[in-house]
Amino acid sequence: MIDRGFVKWQPFNSITPAKDTIKAIKEKGKEERPTLFPEEVNMLIDTLVDGYYTKDKIVLTYYEAHHIKNITSTIKKIHPNSNTIELGCGKTLYFDQIIHASSVG
Repeated sequence: MIDRGFVKWQPFNSITPAKDTIKAIKEKGKEERPTLFPEEVNMLIDTLVDGYYTKDKIVLTYYEAHHIKNITSTIKKIHPNSNTIELGCGKTLYFDQIIHASSVG
């Protein structure tokens, strides 16, 4: 008898179509990050700075974990060295995450 050594157990791959379906379902909910034009970036910066100085609530649309999300809050602090914005609700966002900002009032 020939010794085959230690062979790792591998499950029988009988449900290949199910694997494809599960992968398609996981990929279905993902969104790609939109790219911004330079004019949009300038308008975004202006809105963020205005919101910071006036302490008004703003609606931020941001990209996180393959999803686009919205949050309404005030801007507590802008950290230019780390490229982050600290919001009044306790959340911190990177500049690269923010897609759109608009004033509530």
